[in-house]
Amino acid sequence: MMWSEKHRPKTVQEMVGNEDARFAALKWLGGWVSGSKPLLFVGPPGTGKTTLVHALARQFNYHLVEMNASDTRNRDSIKETLLPALQNTANLFGKKIMLFLDEVDGIAGREDSGGLDVLVYLMKEPTVPVMLAANEKSTKIKELSKTCKSVEFSPVPPRLLMLFLDHVLQREGTKLELGDKISIVNNSRGDIRSLLNSAQSRAAGYATVSNRDIVNIDIADAVNGYFNAVSVEEATKFITKADASYPDPRYGGSAEERRRDMMAALFSSIVSSRVEQGDLAYMLDVLSKADMMVGRANAMREWSMLGYVGKIIAAELYEKSRQKGIKYSQYAMPWPVMGPIFARAQSTRKVLSELAPALHTSRSSAGSFALPYFIRLMIDERVDPIEFATDNFGDESVGLSIAKEIEKVKKK
Repeated sequence: MMWSEKHRPKTVQEMVGNEDARFAALKWLGGWVSGSKPLLFVGPPGTGKTTLVHALARQFNYHLVEMNASDTRNRDSIKETLLPALQNTANLFGKKIMLFLDEVDGIAGREDSGGLDVLVYLMKEPTVPVMLAANEKSTKIKELSKTCKSVEFSPVPPRLLMLFLDHVLQREGTKLELGDKISIVNNSRGDIRSLLNSAQSRAAGYATVSNRDIVNIDIADAVNGYFNAVSVEEATKFITKADASYPDPRYGGSAEERRRDMMAALFSSIVSSRVEQGDLAYMLDVLSKADMMVGRANAMREWSMLGYVGKIIAAELYEKSRQKGIKYSQYAMPWPVMGPIFARAQSTRKVLSELAPALHTSRSSAGSFALPYFIRLMIDERVDPIEFATDNFGDESVGLSIAKEIEKVKKK
């Protein structure tokens, strides 16, 4: 049994760290009345958000209805999932209901599906205690956070992690060297789940954890190093030491988070290179199987499994990727294709910035649906683009961009 589950605290008092957050949650639930604002836990993984919810439900004798919000994103599915729980204040046996929505920041990547809007609406004056959890309080969930009382979680400090690690080792009847324990504590970065997974691995006799083994290599250097490595062992080190992640599902996230997605980095690097078709198919098949592992690990909340994904990828891709000239590429297409796309994006940016507000739509929609007709009308009506832009937008440079689009259409 995984230590992270075996030694999960059963009560609020048994938890480690984030005392202020725990007290705030106890005070909120103790004084809860119908219509009270939901409680939004915000903090990095492994700091005790989910554990606290389960402990509160157990101690206050609630029937916990737990859902992963990132699995249910669109308007209809959220209504279908949440309304039954919100409309029933007790289960079939008369036990009070408490609702927990985990990973609500994962719902915010598809605003056009309406999922976030309906969630914000449902969180106003709920009839049962509702707790939500997010990894960070980003602008994506700004409106949702306004309807909730936010409680911040922080990484557990090293001093408390060491005490907890000693407690677990004593209960397991095993010992670790002081150097190993210090490395495990430091490398967990305040994540109790990571701490326990590493400790269990070391206690089982797997590779010693040491500070010198933990090296964060930039994603670009790691990918290039992998494809240039002369042995499987060296290649594996580049992948496992990369400053990268295996997020799933991939909705939303900052540009930097998307850049550090190891699966996406390997995919874009492979498909943008000149690889023989058979080798390309094999390597993409390896990535697809690994991607399925990532999805299952996240769905089952078995994050320790993600530690094996990099090693599997490194070993499986190795033979077919040697001497192929594969280099890191952030974009999943070669530069001869990507270059003109970038150039045109820069050219149309100013046009769409003026056109979109006038049409009450997004720049993306304006570019996809309105711009072609707009350019055709300019040509058919023989409108001078410079004069048109100066009169309507007060910006001659917009007219220059329109003129470029007109020339492209005429050449076709």
